[in-house]
Amino acid sequence: MKNKKTLAIIIFAFLFSWTWFQSQSQAVAKENVKQKELENYLRAAKIVSKRRAGGRGENWIINLDDGKAARHGFFKLLNQARPAIITDSYKYGIAAYELDKLLDLNLVPSVVEREIEGRKGSLQIFIEGALEESNRRIKNIEPPDPTRFKNTLEDLNVFENLTYSPSFCGERELGDILIMDKKDWKIWRVDFSEAFAPSPELIPGCEITRCSKKLCQNLMKLEDKAIKAKLKHYLNDEEMSMLLKRKKLIIEKIKILIAKKGE
Repeated sequence: MKNKKTLAIIIFAFLFSWTWFQSQSQAVAKENVKQKELENYLRAAKIVSKRRAGGRGENWIINLDDGKAARHGFFKLLNQARPAIITDSYKYGIAAYELDKLLDLNLVPSVVEREIEGRKGSLQIFIEGALEESNRRIKNIEPPDPTRFKNTLEDLNVFENLTYSPSFCGERELGDILIMDKKDWKIWRVDFSEAFAPSPELIPGCEITRCSKKLCQNLMKLEDKAIKAKLKHYLNDEEMSMLLKRKKLIIEKIKILIAKKGE
């Protein structure tokens, strides 16, 4: 009798795990399709009009239309990559997006490289009607699910350490964190134009205290050669080398946390 109960528990656990795995896989597949559709849209949609946007460098808000849907895009032109003294390059934003996709994080809005009026830059889908994290704090607006919200920010903290681009981490540029507060409280992170500093260390004062199991697993299984293949067009050798060193440091840090606290 006891053996039958044990067997039943094992079968239930297996079926539950398999169902969860299937749901996660389906969610990732659906998100990947959506990202690919947005990338194709950004590459092919007609430029209806443009206007100057605020912020550092020369940025445009682009009105796009592919005959099926009209959207806005954010076009960044500046390409002052390292070793420039003042670093600000659209290529780092594309690199961050590619890395985000490799980790299945879905924190960075879809972005592609595109030439508009003879000038190359990054064209990113514009996030409409979002609440900036800086304003959320000023207005003291609480998320409907504080735990889920905090967990996402913890993953963002890991990603910012990986890309060496503090925003939430260090509370430097909270306006770069956009929240869909009128929908599902989805969090987006924009503007990585100064990211990927060639530092072998993690960001000072931006301690990693936890991350999701999904991010942990994806970090550990992500091979360096996959990162190099996707980001080699956007990072120089030193930036790439330091990125891989930070990845190793983060994995070591997470393993220590798991040993102390459990998964």
